[in-house]
Amino acid sequence: MNKKLLTIVLSIFSLFVISAQRKEIGDYPPGQNAYKGGNVQMFKDIQDVFVKNNMSGCENKKEMYWVTLRIDENSKPALVRKKTDIEKAEKNKCAYNLIVKALGQLRNWQPAEINEKKVTAYFDFPFFPSDFFENFKENYDTGNFISRASFPPNNGVLSFSDEVRKNVEGYVDFDAYKINGKFTVFFTVETDGSTKVRDIEPKVANSEQLMEEIRFAFKKVKQKWIPATKNGIPVQTNLRIVLNFGNGY
Repeated sequence: MNKKLLTIVLSIFSLFVISAQRKEIGDYPPGQNAYKGGNVQMFKDIQDVFVKNNMSGCENKKEMYWVTLRIDENSKPALVRKKTDIEKAEKNKCAYNLIVKALGQLRNWQPAEINEKKVTAYFDFPFFPSDFFENFKENYDTGNFISRASFPPNNGVLSFSDEVRKNVEGYVDFDAYKINGKFTVFFTVETDGSTKVRDIEPKVANSEQLMEEIRFAFKKVKQKWIPATKNGIPVQTNLRIVLNFGNGY
């Protein structure tokens, strides 16, 4: 019996995947920025919003919120909120409310481009309120002091892709879903190195059941991630995997 061929590409920071069915990629291609002027300008503009509106920081200095934005080909940003994001927003309500208010006043978003065509792409960054207000420093960029999550060996990309690919091919019943094309799986690397699947897009018939099977495939990966850290302290990281379901051989 022929099997479906599954190709997995891990979309972390500089990696991206072009969707054949949707004008959408995982992350911005190398050298492209989601915000005019890059991360440094974006964080400066966020600080300016706080100052101009006389806003205050959070009492709990440990609060943080991981922001995931979906920026379409018209430069319109949309905050991605999965079920787990809503739960984390409740636990970090001050951080969440601050960044939502700031994002609502930023106007310099720009779409990703592939072959000179504007496409939708995702953009992530962690927001630490304690780094802003009176503590804000010139040229602030979280990428300068946050280590990336990695999956041994080879920093995660090839190793994790191969492990998930083998599990999905072994446990997911492709014929039951009759799916074809690229699907984005949103997941979190927790502070203990475990992973938690958050969602899958686009939606298809029996999406919930498909997501359960994807979750099972993730759990079968025995090796844990080395979590991202801020100043040596583990922090959660939101990542994506793009699964390509194509015709078998």
